[in-house]
Formats: sequence, C-alpha cells, structure tokens
Amino acid sequence: PLKALDNDIFKNLEEPIRGINEIAGYDVGIRQAVRTGDTTQYERSKMLKHPPHILITTPETLSILLVAPKFREKLRSVRYVIVDEIHSLAENKRGTHLSLSLERLNELTGGFTRIGLSATVSPPERIARFLSGYSWGKPRECEIVNVNYL
Repeated sequence: PLKALDNDIFKNLEEPIRGINEIAGYDVGIRQAVRTGDTTQYERSKMLKHPPHILITTPETLSILLVAPKFREKLRSVRYVIVDEIHSLAENKRGTHLSLSLERLNELTGGFTRIGLSATVSPPERIARFLSGYSWGKPRECEIVNVNYL
C-alpha cells in the first residue's frame, strides 16, 4: 500500500511542478523521484548523480538510504520531511523504523522540519509527539495545524 501511495504522490506533484514552471516562464528544474525496494539500479545511479529535490520513499527504504554511504551524503541537505497518512504508521513496526530513521536523519542534517499529514488522526497530540520525537528525554516542540478550520 505504501508503494502505491508513493506513486500516487509522485503523480500528484507533477501538476504543481508544471504550474511552478509556467509561472516562472521556464523549467526551474525541480526533480522528484520515488525510491523503494523496487527501484532499478539505473534509477538509483541516476539519483546519485542528480539527486532529486523531492524524494518519495518508504520507511524501510529511508532506513537503508541512511546507511548507504553514497546516498547518506545526499541526505545531509534535507530540510523537510513530510509523512503522509501518518496515522497508518504511528503504532506499528513501520512506524518504529520511521521514528528511528528520522532521529538518524536529524543527527545527519542537524535538524529539519517534520510534517505529518492525516485526514483521520485522533488524537493528533499523540501522533505529533511520535513524529516530532524527543531530544534529551524531552518531547520536541511541535505545532498542530488543523486545516478543517482554514
């Protein structure tokens, strides 16, 4: 299910990227890529040579990328991580993988903004604590935004 979600996210980003290019009047060169266990060696090599600005992946693949020396270096510049359908990950093994990987990524980057998306999360405070993690035994600061009211 997450691989299908990854492919849907990729397709859903194509139109906004086209819109950005139209507004700019030229191709601004935003690259996106899906990286899962099914990604071909050719695509993996391509990502190393020209890293995507937007990487769509699974918790398991993120964990692998963080220990792959060449790709790990490419992750140093991560500034944002968006976790879609976070409610489906928070209380299972995949969520544990994700949580550990986010902490490892945090150490690598020196910090980044974490964004969790869910239409059905309840209670959001518990999921927000899961996503933001802990620093020195204390929950990191986070802000919950409910777009139902925007």
